[in-house]
Amino acid sequence: MKSIILIIPYIGKWPLWFDAHLVSIAKNPSINWLFITDCAIPDVYPENVRFVPSTLESLNNKINDVLGVNVPLSPRKICDVRPAYGEIFQEYISDYDFWGFCDVDIIWGNIGGYVSDDILSNYDIISSRKEAVAGHFTIFKNNPEINSIYLSIPEFKELLSLNKLMRIDEEAFTIHLKNEKKHAKFKIWWEDYLMSHNNGKAHQEYCLDKWLWKEGKMLELKNGEPINEVMYLHFINWKRTMKYCEIQYDENVRMFYVSYIGMHYKMHSNLAKNYNSFKNVFNGYNIRESRRMQKKKIQRIIKRINRKIFKKLN
Repeated sequence: MKSIILIIPYIGKWPLWFDAHLVSIAKNPSINWLFITDCAIPDVYPENVRFVPSTLESLNNKINDVLGVNVPLSPRKICDVRPAYGEIFQEYISDYDFWGFCDVDIIWGNIGGYVSDDILSNYDIISSRKEAVAGHFTIFKNNPEINSIYLSIPEFKELLSLNKLMRIDEEAFTIHLKNEKKHAKFKIWWEDYLMSHNNGKAHQEYCLDKWLWKEGKMLELKNGEPINEVMYLHFINWKRTMKYCEIQYDENVRMFYVSYIGMHYKMHSNLAKNYNSFKNVFNGYNIRESRRMQKKKIQRIIKRINRKIFKKLN
């Protein structure tokens, strides 16, 4: 398999599920991870992980020097810099065939089972989202042509200089690659969804025991039985609801469950799951999201009415 390194600048505090994240990394020994961080380096961690100590200020200076832009860097703004990682961190990745970016709110399954040697040999850019760059997993062939694609993103430096997250990595970069793909020599694989998102949507109901990590595989369950395997679980909507993680990296972990409230070794009782399903009917994620969208729709209608009234009065 061609060599791959995933780059994660991470400033702040490790999430409570970080040990479980490391457990899933360890089961992908053919892939390497690079964390540039101000967090405490764990006493024990997988051999395919490298930690580079840094601060937000020193990382900001490095980015500014390479890109020639004064980036108002913050932990969130780092995502806007992702398309340029191939040049910014070249000193750490020069020996790898591919480099990429990803997230930490992930439990990895068997990456090699989805990103095959055939795909790596025939494509220059590989994303886990269909027809789009995925901020949570996209890899790039490590050569000067691919590493410098970001330079031709329209208004890239202007977007970087703004003091807010512009989602360049997923939005502007996707549009740019689609335009460039029509006449460029590079090839992109983004034919299907490789992760847990349903049809690309990250909306996840507040479920108990729906996901099982077992000996390197990420399995979706129904009534306690596997019905689907994915390359990784991206629990973006559960970050705020997750309260605990029983998994420790220094344990001999073979399997664990992922629920919206935590990561654990044993399944919940039927009573607990039935009660949770009952709660979701009235205040689950999908209900909350529906209310949020309805509220936004009402706000848009009110704005249109106010504009019409203002126009008539003037």
